[in-house]
Amino acid sequence: FPKDKDGNLLHRDVPLSDTWAAMCAEKKAGKVRSIGVSNFSKAEIEEMTKGGLEMPAVNQVEAHVFWNQAKLRKEMEELGVAVVAYSPLGNSGFHGEKSGIGSDLVAEVLQASGLTPAQVMLNYLINKGFIVIPKSVTPARIDGNANWELKLTEEQMAKLDAAPQKRLTDFPFRPGGKFFFDESEK
Repeated sequence: FPKDKDGNLLHRDVPLSDTWAAMCAEKKAGKVRSIGVSNFSKAEIEEMTKGGLEMPAVNQVEAHVFWNQAKLRKEMEELGVAVVAYSPLGNSGFHGEKSGIGSDLVAEVLQASGLTPAQVMLNYLINKGFIVIPKSVTPARIDGNANWELKLTEEQMAKLDAAPQKRLTDFPFRPGGKFFFDESEK
């Protein structure tokens, strides 16, 4: 990616609404069935859809037990935008074994639920209304991530809801080195 002298990514000076209008035109022309965004705030979606442009079908964001995106999820629901969770398992391989599926909290909940750590994390998000697409290359894990029933109790969900919230992935890729989300938007 091109960068300025300070290492910030360079972006073309094209208004987001113009880019979105072009994407809507591609959909209307039948070239794509669905269009969405990733890491957008409510304000950014409202800005880009001004003038009657359609809402994105989805907003893909980091979401897991430890970054449940409660406020954003509610805002997307109000806009009619589905939320897709990336890093739904918390990416403990990247962020350390005690985060995500390797956390003590998940271990505590799985003992009472009969689920695997990944199933606890996925169950939580699905119960919250997220679309989840976990990544794995291991056939047994892929099968385990797909073949189970929702069965966390209200008490277990409440315990997971109370988890400390911390974004694991927030790279400064917006113009001027701005992070994807302003921490005040929690």
